[in-house]
Amino acid sequence: MKKILLLPVLLSMVVSAEIYEDFTPSQEPMELTVVAVQPNYVDTYLTNLNRTWVRAMNVQKKLGYVEDFNVWTSLSVADTPNVWITVQYKDLASMQQTEEKNKAVEAELEKMYGDNEVELEEISKGYEEIRQMIDHAIIYRVDFKE
Repeated sequence: MKKILLLPVLLSMVVSAEIYEDFTPSQEPMELTVVAVQPNYVDTYLTNLNRTWVRAMNVQKKLGYVEDFNVWTSLSVADTPNVWITVQYKDLASMQQTEEKNKAVEAELEKMYGDNEVELEEISKGYEEIRQMIDHAIIYRVDFKE
């Protein structure tokens, strides 16, 4: 009976992990946005996202404001949520938005694409009709020690 009672204690000693001894959270934060797009509109959403958000992210990456970004989707668009958007930053300070960064991105977007702001505004407003934001989080990769 005593051996049986010791088993949970021994297991908890083996299973418990210590931060910075057994694993370390990455110093590079990732912004994760989870989206549910109406099933018949996923292609439209992705096409419009490419015209607006992806262009802006390409500029931010070019300017060094973000390390990387991705858009993920499930094979079955009927699933919900069905789109995941990630933005990788160098560190927490890189996530801070400033007027200077905003002006630089706007100027570069104008130079690269010279887009019609009215059209882009209409695309952005249309997102709310076909999608629902499910979650938004700042997450960190966990690096396990061997």
